[in-house]
Order: sequence, then C-alpha cells, then structure tokens
Amino acid sequence: MEQNEVLEQIGKNIKTARTLKGYTQEYVAEKLNKSVNFISLVESGKSGLAVNTIIDICNILEIEPNTIFNGLIDFNNDKNKIIINGLSSLSGDDKEIVNNLIEYILKKNNK
Repeated sequence: MEQNEVLEQIGKNIKTARTLKGYTQEYVAEKLNKSVNFISLVESGKSGLAVNTIIDICNILEIEPNTIFNGLIDFNNDKNKIIINGLSSLSGDDKEIVNNLIEYILKKNNK
C-alpha cells in the first residue's frame, strides 16, 4: 500500500470516529492544541501524524488505535500482532523512542 493511501485511510478513520462522537474539527483541534487546518489536512490524507498525536487523538475520541489503523493492518499476521501488542505495553519514554525511530525511517525513505 502506498503512503498516500495509508494517510487517506487513517484520515478517513479519524473523521469517521470524530463524527460518530459528534465532535467538530474545531473541538478536536482545540483539545490537540493544533489548528483546524491541521485536522482537515489529516482527515483528507494530506498530512501524517506523529505517534504521540495519534495517541492524543485516541484519548480525545476515546477509541483504540486499532480504530485509526482499521483497513491497514492484517491482524492475522503474527508479526503485526507482536508489533501492535508491543507498542501498547510501552512506557511513555519508550513510545517516544519508537516514535523518533519511525519518523527517522519515514524521512529516510522519502528522500
């Protein structure tokens, strides 16, 4: 799956979760301390998210990360199960390290 397809699916899933809660983009933006334009870009698949922001969105929308990644990960794959379960059990500091590593790899691959 191409990166733009991934971002579009994540954005669609966030928008769906947000609208099911009855929240506006303005509400989510305020809670995240981000602009409404940022939320719009994310929901349209034109902007990616840091892991910390994904966690914050999950907390605001009261959803599991699986909701955001719905349609992207084959949960029948044992490697994916290990990754998802492993991430959820990390401490805040360890999640930050993983986030930095993922961002580094993504930037390296986009060059």
